[in-house]
Amino acid sequence: MRLNRGVSITRVAVQATVAAVVAATVVGCGGQVAGSATRVAPETSDLDFGNYQTKPRVVGNAKSLTQGRAWEAQRLGDFVAVPFEIDPAYVRDYRFESFVPSAQIVLNRKGLGGLIVNDTFDEVAEDLVAGWLNSWATAPNAEDKMRKLHLSVLMFPDAKTAESVGPTLENDDFTFNTENVKVPITKYPNTFAHWRPSVSSIGSWTVHDRYVIFMKIDDETSAPDLGSLTRQVEQALAVQIPLLDKFEPTPSDKLERIPLDPTGQLGLTLPSDPASPVREQPDGYSTGRVALSLYQDPSPGILADFAEYGIELVSFGNTVVFRSATAAGANGMYQGLIEPDKDMKEVQAPSKLTSPVKCFANTYESQGETKTSDHICFMHVDRYVVQARNKNLQDLHQQATAQYILLTAQ
Repeated sequence: MRLNRGVSITRVAVQATVAAVVAATVVGCGGQVAGSATRVAPETSDLDFGNYQTKPRVVGNAKSLTQGRAWEAQRLGDFVAVPFEIDPAYVRDYRFESFVPSAQIVLNRKGLGGLIVNDTFDEVAEDLVAGWLNSWATAPNAEDKMRKLHLSVLMFPDAKTAESVGPTLENDDFTFNTENVKVPITKYPNTFAHWRPSVSSIGSWTVHDRYVIFMKIDDETSAPDLGSLTRQVEQALAVQIPLLDKFEPTPSDKLERIPLDPTGQLGLTLPSDPASPVREQPDGYSTGRVALSLYQDPSPGILADFAEYGIELVSFGNTVVFRSATAAGANGMYQGLIEPDKDMKEVQAPSKLTSPVKCFANTYESQGETKTSDHICFMHVDRYVVQARNKNLQDLHQQATAQYILLTAQ
């Protein structure tokens, strides 16, 4: 299967403080990789790595409760269903086309954007630990209509808190419009839902243990049908609830000083520049689903590719580092990434590296001319695959070289 090569590491402004699918291949958040390196440390004195770091860094612990909560939100995100897992008709990530924040981390009302219409959320959910939001849509039909599913999991300190918060948020949401009607979700009695009979849409809040699962489904493709909408809610919960039963939350009293790099791989990944971060999310790691947020145009096939190549961990900062369970799996992913593409023109790669590396210019047509938007390099080092991206080719070469040293000089 062809890998999507659109990992988005274009620089963006941070808007806030925070900036099974891979089942058997996924590792826990606990330990370092077993075994020892078999390679000989490379000679690096004549390599051009610019001002980029070439020694593994100690990421350390969270510096604040907010940072710890954002880290926990990313952990939680690996256990929040992506809508295409619920219904394969969902094929488009809707973050960049709608009123929902692209960061996906939910620490307060702002994290849910325009999905929350009442102004009581921060008061009712004041004990919110962390949350994650996925928003996807179906392909537009002939009339440019689509179906959209917004799914968020909100985690609280304990089940008692969630039990109070869920129905209260639903009630406040319900009372926003006088035309709203309560809707029973019989298969999941801890779900509180409502709709407007004149609108093909449903909102729901489900309490499950310490979690509150929020859903908003908008179906522009058909007339209002309550039976269809409630079945869609039940279908989503049937996928989401078992995922949450596999998640192991960090105790709330440990979040403020929680280690941010328990696997050690983030310390081997070039960090984002604090003055010019590459994305709204903070640097971090993922065992699967959260890695989709790195792609500007993610597709359902990406997680299938991760499974095929045994990708068990993805760390992201200024570069993105994928770790496979085997060197053969990493090579398979690398070979898929460097396949010819009509919009990618091969350019010079950094010299004197002993690991396979190829670089490309991302091109587009404008007024009859072929222009370059940016450059991208892929590299294979043992069980790792690296992706680095930059508009300036020389700077990109330095990034790739520094990342090469980080991974080979262990």
